[in-house]
Amino acid sequence: MMLNIRHSAFLVGLLFAPILFASELVGQAKLYPQKVTYDVYRNAEQVGHYTLSFSDLSDEGVTADIEMQLKAKVFGFFNYEYTYQAREVWQGDRLTQLNVKTISNNKESQVTAVLKSGFLEAVDKKVRLHSYTADLMTTHHWYRQLLNQKQVLNSITGKIDEISPESIGSGLLDTSGQTVQLDGYRLGGDLDRTVSWYDLEGRWRALEFKAKDGSNIQVVWSGGRLLKETSIAQQKE
Repeated sequence: MMLNIRHSAFLVGLLFAPILFASELVGQAKLYPQKVTYDVYRNAEQVGHYTLSFSDLSDEGVTADIEMQLKAKVFGFFNYEYTYQAREVWQGDRLTQLNVKTISNNKESQVTAVLKSGFLEAVDKKVRLHSYTADLMTTHHWYRQLLNQKQVLNSITGKIDEISPESIGSGLLDTSGQTVQLDGYRLGGDLDRTVSWYDLEGRWRALEFKAKDGSNIQVVWSGGRLLKETSIAQQKE
């Protein structure tokens, strides 16, 4: 009798226990290897690499480390070096901490953000303090949920960017041994010249944007080649 009572109590406890839902971003992170490398191209010439690494993966959160390094000649003779390093910590699909360091030809800038009292307290690259809504995502592209946003935290400037993502059609990632179908999305708004590409399972596979000097930048899953019908400029027209 005592055993039956204990068994019944155990079942009742399970029935009324709080239901824990796994983080959407954790599910997104699990789509990737622990470390992913992308090749960076400027006007079709490879100039660097981009890496995405995941750690502290649990049911409720994840830490993502992002790094990009590139070297290029501007106007045919001017050497340009760029380094970008970022760490973002997510808990319950909320950004709890962001630390970014950018070095552009020895000129360094930083952006930070931390979740405090229901708001995201951020310091932009000009060392100005901002208080943002807690549900912001950043301009890192590994989470496809970015496409559902109207505002994002620009991880380079520390300011808010308005976006209005829209589909631009499909493309292909040509890799050795396989071809992966992709869906492309223009972010629109303040990031109108940025196009992000995801495979059918939701992995971020490629990115295209125009740099300040007018050059075309591509960030592509390492070893792959992005195939599409038209260029960004033609798609915009």
